[in-house]
Amino acid sequence: MSLKPFNEHYLFKNNASDSHRLDKQYLLFQKCFDRGPVTLAGSLKKDRVNKVLDVAAGSLAWALDVARSADSSKIQLYACDITPDNFPPTSVTNALSITTFVHDVTRPFPEDMIGQFDVVNMRLLMYALSEDQWKKALNNIYDVLRPGGQLLLLECDITWFTSEEIDLAQNTVGSWLSPFNHMFLKHSELTGYVPNLTKRLPEMLHNCSFSIQEQYIGQFPMGVTGKTCRSLGDASLAGDEDFTAGVAKMITNRISVEALAGNYLNDNDGNLITAESGRIQLIEKFNRNLDKNGVLFQATHIIAVRI
Repeated sequence: MSLKPFNEHYLFKNNASDSHRLDKQYLLFQKCFDRGPVTLAGSLKKDRVNKVLDVAAGSLAWALDVARSADSSKIQLYACDITPDNFPPTSVTNALSITTFVHDVTRPFPEDMIGQFDVVNMRLLMYALSEDQWKKALNNIYDVLRPGGQLLLLECDITWFTSEEIDLAQNTVGSWLSPFNHMFLKHSELTGYVPNLTKRLPEMLHNCSFSIQEQYIGQFPMGVTGKTCRSLGDASLAGDEDFTAGVAKMITNRISVEALAGNYLNDNDGNLITAESGRIQLIEKFNRNLDKNGVLFQATHIIAVRI
């Protein structure tokens, strides 16, 4: 099938509530990877960073964090997204000297930006870019980085697993998550999404002439798994169980609507669900299991360098 333009498959809505989700989500991933308030990775030599670009910036959570950091006074900060709907008011960006503009990362950047940036940040596009669009995006980012410039990536796999399934193959037969992982994988096949970015990104970066400087892989909790899950630095991730469970339920509900319409929504026994009543029953079962058990997914933080 032909792919729709970048962001037409986007699962979330561009509004105030989504801006809140993006801001909260940013803080949770910082916590998971033990970044805390440190936005420019520890390996970066900040005295050599002059121009920074936040791509697919959403609510500008990362760019705002950089702008408010103590060592940002000499940084020229830019941020772009395919839509400005989630940008903060211009009074905020002007006060922090953030230059915002609208841009689709799958298209080349303006000529005057080529080779200009020391750091580019891009994150959480697993539900936005097809594999072909990923290649275009990485090549376009490569072009705007100066030689030796760094790309900061944070991405996730599409499938989920329980605490008991950490050492097993995801989408384990018989798991209550099995029909949902089947749904996620079929959805990614039809939309062109890359379901296993934590494994695929290193190869994709290499093919676009990036060198990987650092890569971290962690397990991100949604729901009650947050009570016991630890960060990469062994810090507690407790306290946000309701928020993450809400995001999981929203994702599952929205994809299940597409799966029902596309005739690939199955129950736990592999039987095709063809009626809305069956979809609702499946989602209600998922919600009960999620509230009881929680889920996890793999996430990766990568620092890549333009060779």
